[in-house]
Amino acid sequence: MQDALLENIRLRKLLEYKERSSFNLIAAKVIGHNPHGIVNGIILNEGQDRGIEKSDAVVCSDGLVGKIVEVEKDHAICQILLDPNSRVSAKIQRNRELGIIAWDGGSNFKLLYIAKNINVMVGDVIVTTGYSQIFPEDIKIGVVIDAISDTKGLFQEITVQPSVSFNQLEEVYILKIGESNAP
Repeated sequence: MQDALLENIRLRKLLEYKERSSFNLIAAKVIGHNPHGIVNGIILNEGQDRGIEKSDAVVCSDGLVGKIVEVEKDHAICQILLDPNSRVSAKIQRNRELGIIAWDGGSNFKLLYIAKNINVMVGDVIVTTGYSQIFPEDIKIGVVIDAISDTKGLFQEITVQPSVSFNQLEEVYILKIGESNAP
């Protein structure tokens, strides 16, 4: 019964997210993990049969998960943001300052290329910029948990805690850009 209750809560959050979204979202179930392959990612149960394409964005109700990097007839591989080669154009929601999100090698992200003179505060929300053909604007990425400006060089060292719990993903949405969910 506990599993059914938790699944019900997860699915309700996903449904609420879909109802708020103006994009066409295709629901997919995580059917495997690929942490030691060429890509640190997850395997999804949807593929070309449902119109999934390489570079489609993957989200969940908590925020940005990653992007599709390989597609087969009935499944796809999503490169998650906790991959050494993953980079996402991002901005601080409060002051609109632009940077790049990259994995820090552990359980967090680094927000790169934010000048020392920019005001960054613990608790600042980091979102996508929309300057990409893959990720639309204002998808939540995470929250600043540390910002050190007294470093050598031109930029701050900013640590961002992901909004998504990557080890607990069971259901996601594949986002189809250019295809509206609106009536």
